[in-house]
Amino acid sequence: MNPVEKAGFADAPHQLASADSSRSSSYYYWWVPAILALYFAVQAAIRIAISNSLRIDEAQQFLVGQWLAWGYDAQPPLYNWLQYSIFEIFGTNVASLVIVKNLLLFLVYFSYHNLLRSLLADKRLAAIGTLSLLTMPQMFWQAQRDLTHTVATLLAVIMVIHFVVVTIRRPTVISYAMIGLWAGLGMLTKYNFALVVISVLVATFFHPDGRKRLLDWRLLLTLAIAVLVFLPHAVWMVSNMDRVLTTTVHTMSEQGAGSKVSDIGFGVVELVKTGVAIVAPTTVIFLLIFRQSFLRSLRARSEWSDFVGRIFSSTTVILLALILVITLTEFRDRWLLPFLFLLPLYFCLKLDAAGEQSQTDIKRFLYVPAAMMVALPLIVGGGVLFARFFHSYEHLNTPYATFVDKVIATQGKQPSAVVTTTWHKAGNIRVNMPHTRVISTEYPASDLSEQVIGDGPVLLVWNERDGHQSGMPNALKQWFTSKFGAAAQLPAQQDIALPYYYGKDPDRYHFGYAWYDPKPK
Repeated sequence: MNPVEKAGFADAPHQLASADSSRSSSYYYWWVPAILALYFAVQAAIRIAISNSLRIDEAQQFLVGQWLAWGYDAQPPLYNWLQYSIFEIFGTNVASLVIVKNLLLFLVYFSYHNLLRSLLADKRLAAIGTLSLLTMPQMFWQAQRDLTHTVATLLAVIMVIHFVVVTIRRPTVISYAMIGLWAGLGMLTKYNFALVVISVLVATFFHPDGRKRLLDWRLLLTLAIAVLVFLPHAVWMVSNMDRVLTTTVHTMSEQGAGSKVSDIGFGVVELVKTGVAIVAPTTVIFLLIFRQSFLRSLRARSEWSDFVGRIFSSTTVILLALILVITLTEFRDRWLLPFLFLLPLYFCLKLDAAGEQSQTDIKRFLYVPAAMMVALPLIVGGGVLFARFFHSYEHLNTPYATFVDKVIATQGKQPSAVVTTTWHKAGNIRVNMPHTRVISTEYPASDLSEQVIGDGPVLLVWNERDGHQSGMPNALKQWFTSKFGAAAQLPAQQDIALPYYYGKDPDRYHFGYAWYDPKPK
């Protein structure tokens, strides 16, 4: 057993590490950023190559990417601003979207790895903690396929904790300023980032050196920068509070249907269920591989395991208080992920404090993320390519590009605007018609006045996923009447059935559409 394995919490692992263990540690962490960069490059290449159609969160970026604003909806705007900038520079296409997402994901993992290396004596555990993120379904599946704003939040969480650690160890004006910068940026990614800020403040207060840092005059610089970064959007928030607050609270309280007491009980149960669903796979894998060492490590303590543990406990208390005060009854996994994705970091800090991890366990653990990194790109691509065998198609199989090409070719001219219902449809239309304004009836901010639409033809689009023809939705009829008046006659409705991408006969996707020319020649 090497000195690192023998060292306990009371020992000083940094001082006891031998030359051999240092070489071993170096071997087990230097390649992590490189292998992660390769992994996300492969994921990006597969996504770009496999389909030009979009999933729901992806489509939203194309819809709101038509304009720049201080705010858009119930989500803060930082990710939208970033994506808008990339669209303007590199073009409105799937590649611009996918590269931003995968670059941010790489930065999340890279920053996580750097934070672990700065906190751990045994650097091998930095590889374990970082790659074990691939054992969380919300990280390896949802973040890769669907999430946008939450990915930016994850990066902000890590960066705030990193600079708080730097400040506690060796405070400088720059470290205080960087905390403020990342706190402000974090608030521009997700509003629940405020809970992270509060929890980190509590953890800092209980750190032996943390209270001194909180009383330092440079904390005023942190607050000033954070406020300045968030202020323009905050002004927009005040004017759009109904859109922000009402929507969020309604969504998180939508399961409440009974008395106050029963709703509180339901909220607690939902919080526990969602939390367990996120952490259970990772916890089980740590337990199966490290076994008794893992169980013993849960009793071990160190400076930084206590720090992260207080972040968890503070967050839990805040969430329970919110359940009691405003009766939150629903907790989606994407809302809890910015807190719970710190769990592998916490486990590794515990293992490091216990000093009981062995070379064999380290190697055995790495087989799990290695297998995931090989399997996941194949599963993501295979789900689209082999959907035909199950007659069960996903969003990436929907033939939007084929629809746009055929309808425009038949009409012989481009529309001045395209109107559809959901932002998912609107985004899929826009990625295939990047120079045409697209309107979603469920997203009022995307609407245009009759004067802006002009005299050109308007294309109204709707669709169904059950393979059957459908009539024009009421939302489109109401939009039409509001723009062109009750006297205007609804245009003739048409239907086109197109084969799915990678589909199988006779499976077809039906698009309904109608052309309206305000001033026919």
